[in-house]
Amino acid sequence: MPSNPRRGLFGRRPHDDRATPAQLAALTEAFFACERAMGDMAGAVQAAESVAPGSISTTGWDAARDRYDQVISRYLVLTAAGSTEATPYAVDECIRAFEQVSGALTQFAHAQARGLQAGRDAINGAAHAEQQARAAASRALTALDQAPVEHVHLTSVKEAADALARESSRFDAAVGLTDRQRAADVVVEAARRLVDLLDQAPGLTADTEKTMRSLATRREAVETKLDGLPAVMSALLREFSSECSIDLVDVPSDVRADLQAADERLDRARVLLGHAPDEAKAAAEQARTRLSHADDQVDRVFDRLTDLRAVRTDPTDAASRVRFRVRDAQNFALDNRQVREWGSVLDAQSDRIDRAAATLERIHPDYWFYLSELRAVDARVTDIIGRIRDSVAHR
Repeated sequence: MPSNPRRGLFGRRPHDDRATPAQLAALTEAFFACERAMGDMAGAVQAAESVAPGSISTTGWDAARDRYDQVISRYLVLTAAGSTEATPYAVDECIRAFEQVSGALTQFAHAQARGLQAGRDAINGAAHAEQQARAAASRALTALDQAPVEHVHLTSVKEAADALARESSRFDAAVGLTDRQRAADVVVEAARRLVDLLDQAPGLTADTEKTMRSLATRREAVETKLDGLPAVMSALLREFSSECSIDLVDVPSDVRADLQAADERLDRARVLLGHAPDEAKAAAEQARTRLSHADDQVDRVFDRLTDLRAVRTDPTDAASRVRFRVRDAQNFALDNRQVREWGSVLDAQSDRIDRAAATLERIHPDYWFYLSELRAVDARVTDIIGRIRDSVAHR
């Protein structure tokens, strides 16, 4: 007889001292429940740290993870084939350990609920963005496959298709929650660009022709204004000191350069229109840019004469309006307890107005400097009021 009646032959435990299949099944179920909880929590923690580093305290998470690793080691011993340690007591003890880990995870989830929810929202947002990106790319490629060959061969369409392929590859290679969501958004935009170009392709030639006619009309209007510049420049030099228009001397030559460049772009558009309407449209848009710049330059000269005459007629009127704005800003700072931060700055604006007004006492007043200073003060006051509002809003 063996000295220990609980031992069988060769040191094996009697059958009654081993966990039953039902007990082992309960252990496995506890393991899977804890594993799921750990997996869900790991994703939320990682996401929270990714989108807002430091937004959660991971102390409880680190402790639960370390304890989980210990329990897993014990679980693997108990569930190994032929394990002699899988007694009912040992199995129950391991089940309780898994439950304790799950309880610790629940406490951690309550303590860090806001940060973890932000992490889960980020996961859901990234998943939605990924789904949107793949769907958008699929729709765009389907539209490309079904488009007429002459539309597919448009330079703009080919470039957009290449861009979509390039951004899709970057999306597939992206790692990390933030990077993948950002890459997904870029894919959606690239797909939208391709679809838009395909939608515009049928009417592209007609639209470009219309644009070119409109630009030709605008070019004539700018040239008409240009013809009137010498008289306006003469009036500026005759009525005001040279400092008031020194920055406008090159405007006529600059405008003529813009008109020449616009003509070249429009000529290019006419050549391309029949076989490459998208490139013709791009050339026409370049012409539009040059014409807009030319128009703005001409208007600068006309507006300068108008503004200088107005301020010469009543210099104090413009100053009074700006002084009122300064006083209004000073009261606003006082009402919102921001005098320490902005009081001296606003006082400096009043001094700046006084210094600008003093320049008008010269024999040849620089009205443009005076007006420019008033406008600069006005802009500064607007900026200060905006900063005070921001400061008050974040109290």
